Amino acid sequence: MAADIGRDKVVPPDESSGPSSPGAKLENTREKNSTTEHDAGYYQDGQTPHGQNGANAIHDGSDDDDENGDDTDDVSPPTKKKTPGLLARFVAKLGLDAPTLITMFRGSLPPVIGIAMYQATPVTEYFNTLGYLVPIISVLALAMLPRGKFMMNMVLNVLCVCFGSAVSLLALWSGVQARINTTPPGALPTRVPTYNASQSAVCGVWLFANIWFCNVVRAKLPAFNIPVIVYSILVNISATFGPFMTSTAAAEAFVKQLMTTMLVALALAAGVNLFVFPISSRLVVFKEFGGALGLLRKTVALQKAYLISIESEDMFTMATRTGTGATARPEHKPKLTKEAKAAKALEEAGAQLRELSGKLQGDIPFAKRDVAWGKLDANDISDLFTLVRNTYIPVLGMTTIIDIFKRVSERRGWNVDDDAPDELVAEKNQEKHVWNEVMRQMHEPFAILSEAIDQGLEHAGLLLELLPRPKTNKSPKAVDVEAQNEEVKPGEPGFARVVDEKVEAFNFKRGELLRTWVEHGGLPTDVDEDGSEIPGHANSAERKERDQVQLYILLFMENLMQTSGEAVQELVAFADAKVEDGTMGKKRLIMPGFRRLRKWFLAIISNQDASTEQAPDLMETANNVVHFSDGYTHKRDPEHLPPATPWEHFGNGLRKISDFFGSEESAFGIRAACATMTVGIVAFLEPTQAFFMEQRLVWAMIIIAIGMTMTSGQSFFGFLCRIGGTVIAMVCSLVIWYIVNEHVPGVIVFLWLSIFIDYYFFIKFPRFIPAVMITIVTQVLIVGYELQVLRIGQAAAEATGQRWYPTYLLGPYRLACVAGGSAVAFFWTIFPSPLTDRTWLRRDLSATLYLLANYFSVINSTLQSTLDNTAGDPDVPNSPANQLLKIRRKIFGKVMMLMPSMSQHSAWQKWEPTIGGKYPREAYDEIILRSTRIMGYLTLMSYTLAHRPRPVQVPGDDDAYENEAKTPELASTPEAAAALDNDDRVWINALAQVLVTLNPAHHTILSTLTLLSNALLSGQSLPPFLPLPRPYEMTRRLMKLNQDPDTAGSDSDPDEAPIKLVDSRTLLSESASASTRDLLAKSAAGRPVGDILDPRNMEQPGYAEFAVMQVCTTLVSDDLAALVKAVSGLVGVVDFTFHVDHQKGGKDVVVGDGLRGSASSSESSLGGEAKRFTSRASKAERRGRREKERAARWGKGKGKVD
Repeated sequence: MAADIGRDKVVPPDESSGPSSPGAKLENTREKNSTTEHDAGYYQDGQTPHGQNGANAIHDGSDDDDENGDDTDDVSPPTKKKTPGLLARFVAKLGLDAPTLITMFRGSLPPVIGIAMYQATPVTEYFNTLGYLVPIISVLALAMLPRGKFMMNMVLNVLCVCFGSAVSLLALWSGVQARINTTPPGALPTRVPTYNASQSAVCGVWLFANIWFCNVVRAKLPAFNIPVIVYSILVNISATFGPFMTSTAAAEAFVKQLMTTMLVALALAAGVNLFVFPISSRLVVFKEFGGALGLLRKTVALQKAYLISIESEDMFTMATRTGTGATARPEHKPKLTKEAKAAKALEEAGAQLRELSGKLQGDIPFAKRDVAWGKLDANDISDLFTLVRNTYIPVLGMTTIIDIFKRVSERRGWNVDDDAPDELVAEKNQEKHVWNEVMRQMHEPFAILSEAIDQGLEHAGLLLELLPRPKTNKSPKAVDVEAQNEEVKPGEPGFARVVDEKVEAFNFKRGELLRTWVEHGGLPTDVDEDGSEIPGHANSAERKERDQVQLYILLFMENLMQTSGEAVQELVAFADAKVEDGTMGKKRLIMPGFRRLRKWFLAIISNQDASTEQAPDLMETANNVVHFSDGYTHKRDPEHLPPATPWEHFGNGLRKISDFFGSEESAFGIRAACATMTVGIVAFLEPTQAFFMEQRLVWAMIIIAIGMTMTSGQSFFGFLCRIGGTVIAMVCSLVIWYIVNEHVPGVIVFLWLSIFIDYYFFIKFPRFIPAVMITIVTQVLIVGYELQVLRIGQAAAEATGQRWYPTYLLGPYRLACVAGGSAVAFFWTIFPSPLTDRTWLRRDLSATLYLLANYFSVINSTLQSTLDNTAGDPDVPNSPANQLLKIRRKIFGKVMMLMPSMSQHSAWQKWEPTIGGKYPREAYDEIILRSTRIMGYLTLMSYTLAHRPRPVQVPGDDDAYENEAKTPELASTPEAAAALDNDDRVWINALAQVLVTLNPAHHTILSTLTLLSNALLSGQSLPPFLPLPRPYEMTRRLMKLNQDPDTAGSDSDPDEAPIKLVDSRTLLSESASASTRDLLAKSAAGRPVGDILDPRNMEQPGYAEFAVMQVCTTLVSDDLAALVKAVSGLVGVVDFTFHVDHQKGGKDVVVGDGLRGSASSSESSLGGEAKRFTSRASKAERRGRREKERAARWGKGKGKVD
């Protein structure tokens, strides 16, 4: 249940959120922006990590106006701020803002209304002894959720209650028939129903089957998590009361009363959700959009501060020397440099932005299905999300410059020793000097761009009403009419032109970076005009490679800056268009269409995304049949070929039945049913049936339904939480009941106050949601039952067989009941064999690596088809480009869902007891970190390929959109390809032809990721040698073409292992064939192919995008090497080699992993054989040495005789 509720957390934005511009005042506040202060619009999520748990709190922005008004008035004199009082500081420290208080109030209201309603005589007479169920079910209905999520849960809850009532009536009717058929004829009726074994057995079988079925649904379909708990409560109560039913009329009346009780509880929750401070899912998403815009603005400001911090000459030295201070004074942490502080702040902002983007992606579907009286419809929300995503991808990509500089400094060895040669020191200092000068030159263009991004995001947020309008000073003396007429501010008509002008100013400024790089030796001076090396320069190849890497990084940053500015321009244009067409002018009724409701229904009943159409007739475009590879089809069965006949299709359907019963979900259902029957059997045996009813052991069964989980770590933590929560609930119930001397009004008020406080911990401490839920439910159970007895009397309360206890005894009995149920649930979670969170984490990591391999393969196919200009238009349905786009988005969404799951299981596994060797937590954390980084780099590559540059405005031209786009691009559509002249495509065509002749690093990355995934899943050892690509391997091979085109794609480099890549489906080699070499020669005749990487080609269309791909591929390769090291440490390596170390004190035999055994075993029989073999080898070696010594002595003696 905690995992399901965790998806509904909405953290309110920081109280400083507003439209003020952090970039406008950054020139004079560099030191301020290098810290982690909350800039304007900053979406703070410091209290709740994404992907864990929580409840919804919505920030309405009303409490931000004062601060926002002060921030936007730059010319006003500084005013002394009031020091907040003690109470205000205490409230701020607790985080008791308006959204939190509203959420607490909405959650606490339904159970209190249910208890107060029961005090009315008509309600008491109808519900009788089942009245206490109304407040309990109303708590489980989660009335604090946003409307979209609540309505989904409400529909499922109602369906489960109705279906459960029908099944319960069938079970009770079957039991009554069993009683009738087994009762001797002529038996006299009794006042109290007698025990009937057949009826009890029938009710027990129905209970077991129902619990198994509902928990299978709960495990397979996460959307049914809460509804299944409600269903379990209904089935448990009806089945345990079943043995006392003597007629069908009594069974019908009982089920009707039980169903009405639950429906009334759900109705109470619905009323509170819809009419008491109603909060729509659209409002949640809009606040998240506002928070995302604020975080984007903060990230850009911090990026500027970081670039300022790395202009010093010794920046790289200080950044990489992290151990000196710690060694000198181990009791003190080393002091962070200015660059380190800026980098830390930038990384934190980037992490928060990634966290919020994942939350936003999960909430978007609920907002699109919501019914509202608003302005933006579902299509507008979808377009807005796409535009915001297109903005934060390049902005987050710019934060990778931190990682790039660290890796460059390590790879280039900039921290030289003191005894290094002067020539080496001078060379390293010169290289660092180039970077420092480039960073200095980057300040001005990035300052222009950051201001454009900041003001553009503010303008779009104001027009789309995602950010609150700043307060305007109504005093006529404070209004500068002249300034207002000259300056157009964000949110005013015509401001889009201001943003366009600043972005275009950046576009014409960014060329200065390349000129600075050239002036400081970026272009090699030891080459001829045609690009060939001058003889006698031994280091020309190494220097060319170094300069090429520098050029890549510069173009990488420039490209990301440019795409960020263009993405903001698109967002501003969207906001202006919505104002111009009247969308933002008035509100209207917005309802989801039939297609969206259908997709919602399919999303509920299926745990997978809707598959794309794969009919062959839909794949035909313009008389060209497009064949799609295995990646587009479903996962194959290695034991069965695809069915070809109707009988084989029938057999596939038949096998699904056995697969269903043998699945892990079915096993979990069996565990839950066995745990329930462990307590429920007491209700179906004659000696213990009365004891079961007297002590209300049905609540132990309900606790089992609530607390049963699939993994042992979560179960153990939940077990402790439920025990602790019940203890707290017992104490609070005693205080609530006796502090007002059992007066009903006072009891109700204090009960509401207690529940209201409980929901604070529900919101602020999401890890303890199981404890909070049990605390609330137990309080309602104890206090509600006592109030029920006061209304109906002790005699009526005991008429059903339940003994009445005073509150001071009922509390401890409920504690014992909950403890027993929690212990039984925990036992059946780990017995007979536990499914640990560590195992689940390993599976998630394996799935993530496999999805990353698929994602990389799709990106590689997109690149290949883009270069060949065969992909088509991605906007045309069923075109190859459209299929690739859908597959990329599908894989991206799956990885984004797996990331929170991995974090969750990584946190839960800490609660699992370690039996045997220690758990390699550091290795798994390393794999999670590297996988997350690789996903970020691949996303950046995908975005670069799919990005369509905006038209460039020529200075002096008033119309920015009538000019031809001259921005370098990889033409991804026929229209874009047609817009490029033949001369403009020369470089792209040459690159496409050259790539055919090379063995690109993409194949090795894909193969290694797939191998690592399978190794993690199966636990099999890795091979001793893996084809890992070297950094900038593609660049190195392209450089060889200038020397000898015939060596393209060959493995003649002595540093490289001789590898022959073979297609696993055709067994054909990937090496260059004679035909491709002829094609290469023909291309070289028209243009020297060896000049492809010449810096003089940097203005060619596609060069900058190729640089981005090269930088990202290198970053992926570095993280892939770390992944191989971490995974090999877990699963071991297939290595049967050994060698003998000769030392003074003797000989040490060192054997490989194959001789030592697998990583999980300490010694194997093979390892013992290896030791015996090495022992025999050592004896033979000593014996041979003695024979040689004797022979030598004999030879000397023979010489003397002669």
